[in-house]
Amino acid sequence: MPRNGLSFGIANKANIPSPRSVNNDNTTVLGSLLKKGYFKVSYTIQKTAIAAAISLASTTTFASELGSLTSEVKVNDYENGLTKTEVTIGKGSYKLTDDNSFLFDIDKDFVKNEGEERKEGWDTQFGLAQGLGSVGDFDTTMYYLFRYDASWTASDESNSSDTKQYIIAPYFSKDITLGGKDFSFGIELWAQLGNDNDDSLKNKSGVETNFYLSGALSEHWNLELAWYNFDYYDTDEEEYDYQIGTENYLTYSLPLVSGFSFNIENYVEAYHTPDSDTTLAYAHIQPEFEFKKEVNENFSWHAGVSYEAFNWEFKDATGNAKDKDIFDNNEFQAYIGFTIK
Repeated sequence: MPRNGLSFGIANKANIPSPRSVNNDNTTVLGSLLKKGYFKVSYTIQKTAIAAAISLASTTTFASELGSLTSEVKVNDYENGLTKTEVTIGKGSYKLTDDNSFLFDIDKDFVKNEGEERKEGWDTQFGLAQGLGSVGDFDTTMYYLFRYDASWTASDESNSSDTKQYIIAPYFSKDITLGGKDFSFGIELWAQLGNDNDDSLKNKSGVETNFYLSGALSEHWNLELAWYNFDYYDTDEEEYDYQIGTENYLTYSLPLVSGFSFNIENYVEAYHTPDSDTTLAYAHIQPEFEFKKEVNENFSWHAGVSYEAFNWEFKDATGNAKDKDIFDNNEFQAYIGFTIK
């Protein structure tokens, strides 16, 4: 079962939801650790970069209606010989009316596992964000989303697979004060149909009720908390399984000079499925040096490098020989991109 909750700050229509993927089966660890490959500036990457440049040129003609557009190249390299290169052709939103925005996120993936053939794939999302006004004290936004993911062996396009997901998700948000600090609180309801390789839409069906809290603790520290409640279809057992989870960020940011900053991301996520008595957890501490340059009020570019100084993966499943408690898959990350708004 892929985890597909909307990202923090989803009420801001300028930000597209970021897919998170955490699997609910007994053989797969957190989806965010699955796809990696060696970085190569291949002909396909060059074509993708050209597409991003065309996207940039075309958006300058209607920037007055553009909420945001980000294009980026990001490389994630892990110590176990796996690397993933993700080229974000375009990610952002476009204002249709005062209450409606079109959302888009188009990524091309290049994956290399040491000793295996290189793979490529698409990771895409399109949707509509519709402002519904206030419900009680909450601002309400309805999200209609379609996600399409595909992968194949790069050399001959064999071993292809794809996943489709159709989602409706109302999101309720309000500003609150806790301990004298201002926070944003959100409640997300989620309903989904979907399939793998055109199987039954029940294959990826499920519902969620999720809660979010985010805000600044001080000038340099920021906190983001999420609590998930899932109920997704298990194709092996032909029944719906309940799962609880949490995902939390404690981040530190220190501005340096000339657009540079030093950041630290402290992150932990954990999930438990009572039916199978399975617990998954992942945590890291990841320092980062980042550079941002605002060219004008509509265009900026950014770059950064980071490394997981601490990494922990944990799995505990009754009767499962693949349990793990490891600390040796530290990740190096580098990225560069631009944003139009």
